[in-house]
Amino acid sequence: MTSIRGRRVHRLVTRRMAGYDHVLPAVTADGAPALLALSADGRAAFCQTDGRGPSADVVTCGPTPGVTVTSAHDLTKDSLPVLSWTVRHPGLLDVAGPLTIVPGDTGETEIEAVLRPQ
Repeated sequence: MTSIRGRRVHRLVTRRMAGYDHVLPAVTADGAPALLALSADGRAAFCQTDGRGPSADVVTCGPTPGVTVTSAHDLTKDSLPVLSWTVRHPGLLDVAGPLTIVPGDTGETEIEAVLRPQ
């Protein structure tokens, strides 16, 4: 990972996992390094990237069981803007599957307030 990409990934993880009680190094089933954030109220977050692709995903879940929100962040821009959010809700999966929201007319802050688990 280049130093610029490394700083961007570090900033992304620091920003998105700041509200959790514990951030732990982890290893995925295929052996890739990752970070797992856990909170006492049942929330969790996960990020696994080597910084090479155009984006990095942060998956958050809880405290509502079965609901996950994946935010894709643009690693090519210093501000790390959100490219999209993918919402998986167990009550909607059979009807619509995962739902994707792309920033547009609605501001990123408003969307983050709705989608980010509290």
